[in-house]
Amino acid sequence: MIEKEYKAKEVEEKWLKLWKDNLYYFDWKSKKPHYIIDTPPPYPTGSFHIGNALNWCYIDFIARYKRMKGFEVMFPQGWDCHGLPTEVKVEEKYGIKKGELPREKFRELCKEFTVKNIKKMKECMKRLGFSIDWSKEYITMDPKYYVKTQTSFVRMYNKGLIYKAYHPVIFCPRCETTIALAEIEYKTKKTSLYYVVFEEDVVIATTRPELIPACVAIAVHPKDERHKNLVGKHVTVPISNQKVKIISDDEVDPTFGTGIVMICTFGDKQDVKWWKKHNLDLRIIIGKDGKLNEKAGV
Repeated sequence: MIEKEYKAKEVEEKWLKLWKDNLYYFDWKSKKPHYIIDTPPPYPTGSFHIGNALNWCYIDFIARYKRMKGFEVMFPQGWDCHGLPTEVKVEEKYGIKKGELPREKFRELCKEFTVKNIKKMKECMKRLGFSIDWSKEYITMDPKYYVKTQTSFVRMYNKGLIYKAYHPVIFCPRCETTIALAEIEYKTKKTSLYYVVFEEDVVIATTRPELIPACVAIAVHPKDERHKNLVGKHVTVPISNQKVKIISDDEVDPTFGTGIVMICTFGDKQDVKWWKKHNLDLRIIIGKDGKLNEKAGV
């Protein structure tokens, strides 16, 4: 007889006692076709939330389906002990800033915090019954792991699969380090549109007039009849007085402002794209010390 209410805790405890991890261990010697799952490692900075659970259900569905289809499936599990989210959580937990403690002491707090969260999240995943191969578990902060990643980067570089180049980065003044685009939070706000006269027939509209000294080119849309005669000419940038060329580019929005845009290094991602695409100069208007760069003419 089926009970009216499903007693999840009792059922989970029952199957946890019977669960055998080695049931899903991957066998390299198996003659079955191999199916390897590149499982995305979550940040162990909190609980294994409902979004994680949903994603791992999808992965588990595929793993179980492939096993039933006769594949030898590797379903590993890792933990991405990424520095910044962990640092922020530790600072919040202890009410401190990382610079207030010796480096090694703060690292120990981060490691302790990470280990506890991994234990908590792992227990939750086991209760959910995912068919993970726990013999293939890895933790990115372990030396034995990051030695492998560093070795793989060197190998890929030697094979020409990755490259090293000069690029702009996003610097976080709070974390005092560079951060990835994925870690940026965007907010929509109203601002003012400023019209700036470069020359009599060259007027730009911008929300970032402070970037004028960093201007390295002016761009118009190639099909914008209003400005076709400007392409190829040089104009003088206000304030810094450097000469820049007017170019055409399909990504210019002719409906925004005057249809003439200044390309600065760097205002946003589009500036970076244009900088690379047209091989433009690099103008750094604020130095490493936070002061205006006199060499840039400001």
